[in-house]
Amino acid sequence: MSRKDVYLTAVVLCCSFVMVFAIGTAAEAAAKTTIKAISAWGKNHSGVKKEYLPYIKRANEMLQAKYPGEVEIKYIGGPEAIPTRDQPEALRAGTIDMYYGTAAYYAGIAPAANTTKLSQLTSQEEKDVGADAIYDEIHRKKLKAAYLGALGSQNPFQLYTIEKVTSPDQIKGLRIRSSAMYIDFLKALGANPVVTKPGDVYQALERGVVDGVMWPLDSIRPWGWHEIVKFVTGPPFYKVSHPLLMNANKWDNLPKPIQGVLMEALRLEVIEIDANTAEDTGKEYEALKKAGMTVVEFTPEDTKAYLDMAYTEGWKGQLKMESEHTPTLRKLLTK
Repeated sequence: MSRKDVYLTAVVLCCSFVMVFAIGTAAEAAAKTTIKAISAWGKNHSGVKKEYLPYIKRANEMLQAKYPGEVEIKYIGGPEAIPTRDQPEALRAGTIDMYYGTAAYYAGIAPAANTTKLSQLTSQEEKDVGADAIYDEIHRKKLKAAYLGALGSQNPFQLYTIEKVTSPDQIKGLRIRSSAMYIDFLKALGANPVVTKPGDVYQALERGVVDGVMWPLDSIRPWGWHEIVKFVTGPPFYKVSHPLLMNANKWDNLPKPIQGVLMEALRLEVIEIDANTAEDTGKEYEALKKAGMTVVEFTPEDTKAYLDMAYTEGWKGQLKMESEHTPTLRKLLTK
């Protein structure tokens, strides 16, 4: 064989190797499944920081350990990627694959899903009693989404007011920023619910458009609302339940072992979240005090009446919107 033939043979072999490598790499990339994940709030939101992003990190680490290079969850952002109001529809259409938010934001589509706020159980207990199976049925029918579970479930809601309020009777007539989460409760208290976007609340408080706000305990400081509302009013109520959803088609087409890893990551993350909730709640009350707020406790009698009203009116409101699943969920979720 001449030197020229040897050279040509070497070139052919080299090119063949490069082509095989390129084809293999392309096939590997094509085979990798990416789960596009979004959140109803930005990455600096307390729930996104403490629940969702840690879950994604844990799930990706577990996936990489068991099935390297096969599946990855990619966080694409919050409202800056897709406006919050458009996210449920984007999930239904398959534009996004995974959603973390609140059922209040899609209560108009799936009203029974909003009963999670009234649950007196932990996330694991909700699975154990069969509530999650019902939520999965609801989300599949209304949103074409699989309900994986509640990610973070024990952080309560709280009323914050500009002026001091010492009893439920004094809430009557106040204009309180609200959402579908607690609008029935506020109406029963005689308050005037005012619906505004979270980003507009500071200005609404500053201008006197509203006299207070109902919001999760752990996340008013990032918004700066504690600069205007000076009172943490009455007992905490309900619970912040953040549903973790996936587009049903995307979920159903994942191999069962991959689904198992995602569910196990969720289980482990929830255990950690729930274990820290009581301590975090206490720390948050102390942080609010240090920020200049005053915690106002109702009398034991008023506290009981307030909480009884919260749950009674919450369930009544849910029954008005949806009567197929709500009665069963009430039985399952009430201790």
